This record gives sequence, structure tokens and C-alpha cells, in this order.
Amino acid sequence: MPFPYWRFMVITLAALLLLSGCFRAAGPDVGVRALRDQTEKHSLDQAERAFLRADYSTAVLLLNRFLRTHPQSSLSLEARWWLARAHQKTGNLSSALEHFRFVADTRTWNVYQADARFRVTKLEEQLSQPLTSGSIRGILTSLGALPGDVDAMIATNREVEGSVILLDVPCRVDGNSQDNRELFSIAAMRSAVQHLHSRGAAVYLGVTLRCLGQFAQERKLDDWKDWIYDPQSGTVRHSPYYSLHFWGYQKFLVDWLAQLRDLPLRGLVFRNEMPVGQYEGFSPLAVQLFAREFGVDFDPVRMFHDDRAGPANDFNSGVQLPAVFWKWAGWKSRERLRIVQSLVQALRVRLPHLEFGVTLKSPSLTDPMRGLIHFAEDWVAVARAPFDRFLIAIEGPNPTIVRPTAQGSSTVFSESNDEVGPVVKLVQYLGKPEKVWAVLSGRGMHTRTQTPILPKEVGRIYDHRGVP
Repeated sequence: MPFPYWRFMVITLAALLLLSGCFRAAGPDVGVRALRDQTEKHSLDQAERAFLRADYSTAVLLLNRFLRTHPQSSLSLEARWWLARAHQKTGNLSSALEHFRFVADTRTWNVYQADARFRVTKLEEQLSQPLTSGSIRGILTSLGALPGDVDAMIATNREVEGSVILLDVPCRVDGNSQDNRELFSIAAMRSAVQHLHSRGAAVYLGVTLRCLGQFAQERKLDDWKDWIYDPQSGTVRHSPYYSLHFWGYQKFLVDWLAQLRDLPLRGLVFRNEMPVGQYEGFSPLAVQLFAREFGVDFDPVRMFHDDRAGPANDFNSGVQLPAVFWKWAGWKSRERLRIVQSLVQALRVRLPHLEFGVTLKSPSLTDPMRGLIHFAEDWVAVARAPFDRFLIAIEGPNPTIVRPTAQGSSTVFSESNDEVGPVVKLVQYLGKPEKVWAVLSGRGMHTRTQTPILPKEVGRIYDHRGVP
């Protein structure tokens, strides 16, 4: 063959070999890049989930690890934004400000930039203010109060201006539901929250979950109603309150509360103003779930009339209760907390900027068995849950009560007269006094000699709902 032909063949084969080598090298590169992207996304998802379940310390740890491990990741700005928010939640405002500034000052636009700039401004204002001695002070008032009344209240209590306002949604399920919707419309709520925010207050909304069904538009609201045992007639009937066990009602609660997403709220507080008492919580669904879990044929009417299974004296009425009652009381408390935690987890996704608080009944801490029966509340379990704030009312001395023993006999005793004892107990258990807010009577706000001495850093919220 002629020389030019051989030369052409050699060049062609060399080019093919070179190209085939390039193609073979490119395959692993693409696979490695995809694996790296998947790993980064998984790591960031883990950190975000920790934040959404309010485990902020774990979120900080995971996000810092992400930024060290993947400094050039395309997800680094998103990671910094979550890290800044996690630092803000833990109270490390200077670190939060540093990361928010980084996101805000990037030259290229990103979806977090506007929010980061807003938070930088707010944090700079907050950090520039001189540190005040003591804890926060605030007011608990009702959503039913007129704006003028709230203005007068703030004017009278200048000490709390610019602090916390806990705006409570009253429970009026016994009234006409249509009237309730008109009185407590979303528009009225928005107006009240925006008005208080304009006065410089950090606004929290307090809701009793068992009562919010009053705002539902559904026609068959009775399907969500709880059931209550009537000792006089010995029968069960509809309760005026709603049962958290129904999935439809849980969905309604999440959707209704999610409407608050664009309001200038600081947080939501789940109040236990209408607790599930000894004779409540017997919705057919709850009874069925309990019977299935414990493998018993459970009938509330038979339970309150059956004294064959180890009687125990009730605190107030002396009604004989069988042993299955204690299983029911414990299960009811655990289920209530589980459902509330599930609601919080769902709401953190829709309302990620809010804090979530919960109220505890003072008697639950002084006498856990009493709390279990009368409030469906296990205070230790609640304190372990990932809430940002714990509110507890300061109550006067409790009367002498009868505590049942395991053998069925009763012991008479008097609770401690120390009004702040439950608060101290909660602070000692949590180890974080700043997470605890004590709710005190509004009448004693200016009478300092009557104000109980609280642990340092515990917040003081003065209840003005019943104060003229």
C-alpha cells in the first residue's frame, strides 16, 4: 500500500485509542460525582430533620460536620442557613449572625438571601441592646380582648412593653359555633397579632387543641367529638370538646394552624386549659385502640361499676376503680403526648420559624398520680419532649387530698405550701431555666412583696385574662 495510506491508518487508530481512553475515564468520574451528590444530600437531610424535631444541638453538630466535609458543595449555602437558624434556636446569637451574614453577603443570588438579610438586621438590633438583669416579663391575655383594652394593659404595665405577649384563644365550644367563627376569625386574629407586633412585642399564640374544632367548617363535627362518662346516669355521652385521636381532626388542626405562616408570631403554645379528666377521653376510636393494644374487652361503663379487680379510691369522689383504670390512665397520657408531638413535627415543616411551647399543670409535678388521672399528663415524659418552652402556673396551696395506694388503701396527706416548688422541680429536671415560664396572677405584678421568688432566668408571664 502507498505510504500516505499507512500514515492515515496509524493516525486514525491513534485517535480512536485516545478517544476510547477518554470515554472510559469519563464514566467513573460521572459515577463518583453522582455518589458524592447523593451523600451530600443525605447528610444535609439528616441535619434538617434534626432541626425540625427541635434537636438543635444535633443539628449544629451535623451541619458543622457537613461544612467541614464538603466545603465546596453546591449545598453549602443551604447548610449555612440551617446552621445559622440552629445557632439562633440554641441562643448562640453571635454565631447565628456570622452565618446569616455569610449567606446575605454572597455575590450571586440565592433563595435564602432575603431572609438572611432580614435576620441579620434583627439580630444586630438585638445584640446591640444592653443586657438586662433577670428574665423576660410578659402578659397573658385573651384573643377576645379588644385592641383598646390590650393597649391600655400595655400602657399600665410599661415593664413588659417590647417583651412577650401570650395571646390566648379562648375555648368556647359550648356556645354557638357560628358565633365563635365570627368572633374569632382568622382576619381578627391576624389583626390582633399584627397590632401587638407593631407595639414591639414578641407575640405567642396559645391554643387548646381540644377546643379548636369550634372553627371547623365541616358539617359533621360530632364525628370528632370526645365522649365523657356521666357518673349520675352511668352512661357515656358526647363531650363538648374534640378528641385528638381522629385523623381528620389532626389534619384539620395542622391545616388551621398553618394559616399562621405569614404572621409575625414568635411561637405557638399548646395549652391544657381543658384537660382530659378522669371521666373523659372515651371516644369509640380511643377505646378501640386501647382494647387492641392491651388485649382486653374494654367498656368504660363496666369499668366504673366493676370493683372486682382491686379497687382503689378516686381522689375526689371515692368511686371504686378497677385495676384496668390505671392502665387506661397511663395509655391515655402517653397517647395524648404522642399525638401532640406528631402535630408539632408536622407544623415545624410548615412553620419552621416558630417556637413551640406546652403548658404543664402544677399538681402534676407535686403529685404525678394526680396529674395522670385528672390531666392525662406525665410531666417527666412531657419534659423529655422537644418543646422550646414549658409554661407552668403558680398556684396557691392545694387542699388535703387522698392518695390511693397499690393495696387499695388510702393515705391522707397535705401537699407542700411552697408555690414555686413545681417550677423549681421542673428547672432542676430540665437544667435550662430559660426554657421555663412561670404564669403568675396579673394582680400581683406591681406588688413585689407578694411576688414569689423564682429561680434565676425563669420567665414571668402575668395572667391578665381575669384582671379588670
